[in-house]
Amino acid sequence: MKSEKKLENLKEYVDGNADTPYEYAMLFVIVINTISLGIETSKNITEEFRNILFIIDQICLWIFIAELVFKFIVFNKQFFGEIRFSEDDGEEYFHWNRWNISDLIIVIVSVISTLPYFTVFRVFRIFRSFKVIRTIKALGAVRSLKLVNDVSGLRTTFKGLVKAIPGILWTFCFLALFAYVYAIIGTHIFGEEFPEFFGSLGYACLSLCQILTFDSWVSQIARPIIQLYPLAWIYFISYAFIAASVIMNVIVGIIVDSMGKERDRQKQKEMKDSAQNKVTLEQLSQQISELQNQIKELKRD
Repeated sequence: MKSEKKLENLKEYVDGNADTPYEYAMLFVIVINTISLGIETSKNITEEFRNILFIIDQICLWIFIAELVFKFIVFNKQFFGEIRFSEDDGEEYFHWNRWNISDLIIVIVSVISTLPYFTVFRVFRIFRSFKVIRTIKALGAVRSLKLVNDVSGLRTTFKGLVKAIPGILWTFCFLALFAYVYAIIGTHIFGEEFPEFFGSLGYACLSLCQILTFDSWVSQIARPIIQLYPLAWIYFISYAFIAASVIMNVIVGIIVDSMGKERDRQKQKEMKDSAQNKVTLEQLSQQISELQNQIKELKRD
């Protein structure tokens, strides 16, 4: 019982939901590793400090491996998830521990990326031309994603973004349909005189994407066309206002709303946990007082 209680305490300690020395230590390692990965992109610095960067990279990787092994020990059979009961109907379901699985994937990819030469590719020499080895090495950068796993604030933001994806996708579908209609109109009106911008449906969509990003579209696209078609400003202004201003602000609003709801859920969960802990402490204090009274009565007898 004591060992199980210790494991439960350790589980809460390493789960990344509380500000603990363990969390701060892992955060420090992740930041150091992220900085070293960025420095490795500079050829001049890499040639001069190759050995130091390699040592830092290996130390960080072994720390991540040790952390994963430690989590395997602490979580035991619950590393990948645990059986929970629904609050609505009481039915049991399997709740996946996405953060532990994410840690496992990141470490596996990191280990593969540090291999000196992937043995399989020695047989298939054709893969060298596709730079598969270099691509696998670059996958080591996914270790930076451990910041999302180990920092509770980033977790909340990430959850908010994920839950906003359905709304964003529907808004994007509307935006794509809106741009498609404008691309057809632009191809029919401006296609002959300006084939580089509206010569085909693909070129028209690309030009509208440029307008959406506000990337010099007035000087490069709009002004030359308006000189030939004076009323073309209606086409460009209406698209820029509706697509770039209204629809993009709707997407931002969906993300902000989703993050706000996720933060509220997190606060409610923390309040619920603190209330449960308070009830547990009160029950323990009552049990202790009852035991003390019983001991007093036994002494009197």
